[in-house]
Amino acid sequence: MSLLSGNDLKEQQKINELELKINREKQKLDKKLTRQKILLGAFLVDALEKGSVDGLKQYTADNLLNFLTRQTDKDLMVDLVKSIKSEFNTESHKNKAD
Repeated sequence: MSLLSGNDLKEQQKINELELKINREKQKLDKKLTRQKILLGAFLVDALEKGSVDGLKQYTADNLLNFLTRQTDKDLMVDLVKSIKSEFNTESHKNKAD
């Protein structure tokens, strides 16, 4: 014999349905935010590659590894930072020669 009456079961079912709906909406929002971050990252990578923003390469090389908190993320990005630093140093030597 159930301790919950028919009305209580219906109310619990409605709560469960609302929780599922909330979770679905949270997932949609998370996907949207993730997509925004990916697009922003692609935009910044494009700016880095083209050198279209003065000082962005230097700023990225100087600050990216300190921005990251997880060691695995730092390990993933260390080669990129070295590449940017190397490219920046090459460019600055060319500019000094000009």
